[in-house]
Amino acid sequence: MLRKILYTLLSALLLALPWWGCGGWSLFFAFVPLLVLGDERPRFYWLWVAAAFTLWNVSTTWWVGIATPVATFGIPLGSLFFTLLPFLLFHWLRFRVPQPVGWALFVTLWIAFETLFLNNEISFPWLTLGYGFADTPQVVQWYELTGALGGSLWVLVGNILFYRFWKNRRTGRWRAALPAILWVVLPVGASLIRYATYEEGGEAVRVAVVQPNIDPYNEKFGGLTSMQQRDIILGLAEGAPRDVEFILTPETAFDGDFWLNDLGENAEIDTLRRFMRRFPRATLVAGATTLLRYEEGMPHRRWTRTDPLWGISYDVYNSALGISAADSNVQVYHKSKLVVGAELFPYPKVFGMLKFLNIDLGGISGSLGRQEHRTLIVNPEGTRAGVAICYESVYGAYYTEYVRRGAQVMFVITNDGWWGDTPGYRHHFNYARLRAVETRRAIARCANTGISGLISQRGEVLDRSGWDKRDLLAGDIRSNDSLTPYVRGGDYVARLSLLVLGLCVLYSVAWRFRKRSLLDE
Repeated sequence: MLRKILYTLLSALLLALPWWGCGGWSLFFAFVPLLVLGDERPRFYWLWVAAAFTLWNVSTTWWVGIATPVATFGIPLGSLFFTLLPFLLFHWLRFRVPQPVGWALFVTLWIAFETLFLNNEISFPWLTLGYGFADTPQVVQWYELTGALGGSLWVLVGNILFYRFWKNRRTGRWRAALPAILWVVLPVGASLIRYATYEEGGEAVRVAVVQPNIDPYNEKFGGLTSMQQRDIILGLAEGAPRDVEFILTPETAFDGDFWLNDLGENAEIDTLRRFMRRFPRATLVAGATTLLRYEEGMPHRRWTRTDPLWGISYDVYNSALGISAADSNVQVYHKSKLVVGAELFPYPKVFGMLKFLNIDLGGISGSLGRQEHRTLIVNPEGTRAGVAICYESVYGAYYTEYVRRGAQVMFVITNDGWWGDTPGYRHHFNYARLRAVETRRAIARCANTGISGLISQRGEVLDRSGWDKRDLLAGDIRSNDSLTPYVRGGDYVARLSLLVLGLCVLYSVAWRFRKRSLLDE
């Protein structure tokens, strides 16, 4: 019993360490204790695995519960499903199929479920294995080839190799350690060389990032009026260099009854446009809540709301607005990868009875509107920028669409103040560093509070703000027009894994059928 407890705790610890700021190295051994324990086929093995994965989930994402107690249970339960099920499926199959097929199932089942967690409405891919190297992007520069799922593949195969070494250690076959060591060391060495020799191309783009540090609980939606908040933000932005090309404000920074039907006539937009006369070369990238009013007879969308008092139907969006002094048109992008429970109620036909659990973050709870494709914001100089709003920067393949559509630089605007001074906002910042490597697009990141910063194309932090500080960052990032293999190919690691998984399943069925036929003869 004690050995089972120790193996369970050891796996949980090794899985959690990267999200505690210790680097991703422990991930290469994290599954080994559970695999060794699985060799014994103990009763209730699934409970030991569930305990390890639950400890991993809770110890690394507990901070989500600060915003709502529902997430305290919902996030670990959802994450547990997408980790426990593939591991148990592998465990059940590993003793029923040839060993090489069993190990292929270990890798492909896990990646298949990571992909599923990235691409459905109940999604929280915070603990994707490849994200464990987010605070050390210098060792995963090859993510420009594979994306973060390539890191998951790296980790899973590493666990197989170290497990085989552990099993052979008593026979004196220490040479079994060599494949495992080379599997880790060679990609790291190649990555460090790439990091040291990579040169950023393109023109310098001068950006200013405003971090207003407005408390989301006590000031944002009650303590300060929208005009007071606007004055704080514009007061900080006033200090930007006059030759700046983009000024960034956080997610939902402005609230001025921005109805998309007549946005050009909005008084608040006019105020912001007049402010931008100080910066003739620049575009203000303004986070805002926008609304779309439906005319009579217009078909409603899934997220459309109806106000019986006023007799109108409308959509609500979490948007980024591009405002320039010389352009009467306002550029608009709507956040489309939405936070489950706060901005998106998933699968309403299935979970409709649980709608009362919706989280109210920012006074815009309930399902928000989305747009089908990513659109860009272009400044008067012609520089094209993609704007990922908050959660959108966590999704690698989704993020690449900005770049495929022509983004030369990337912005991330977010709040990050909902969870206090916890590891969550540090994880979120570091995930942007992975996106910079995958796409080779420099990033200006603007948070209400948390970490605002400038990130180079190789994931290096050029400048950053501190937690709980009102700040203005100004500096240059480099544009880029080239496309990385990952941007061109997307998550092909996932597609190949699904193909191999299908072949493994077909082979396993055929092998079992043939084996049974031989026994019957």
